[in-house]
Amino acid sequence: MMSPFRSFSLVCLVATAPLVAAAPVLAQDKAAECALQAEMVMAVVAERTGGASAGDAVGTVQAGLEGDVAKYASVVPAVADWVYSLPEKQLGDSVGTSWTEACMAR
Repeated sequence: MMSPFRSFSLVCLVATAPLVAAAPVLAQDKAAECALQAEMVMAVVAERTGGASAGDAVGTVQAGLEGDVAKYASVVPAVADWVYSLPEKQLGDSVGTSWTEACMAR
């Protein structure tokens, strides 16, 4: 006969197995979403470093978003405000990297 503790442990194991199995998938989904967001952020950075005004950058980036990243079009103005507030010397790949790290930490 199985002890009550062992039965409980087995039930917990069976009940949590789908969650544990899903964790890597959720992490992959999150990583993919963070990468999409970083792609959009870097498009704004590219517009700024190319000399576009913040308003022009918003329009250009929003118009260029296609596929999965298009869902972030509504946040481009806020991202542009943030990107255009950064010192010019900070603009580069590190902006996208920082965004991804912050996204993954949420």
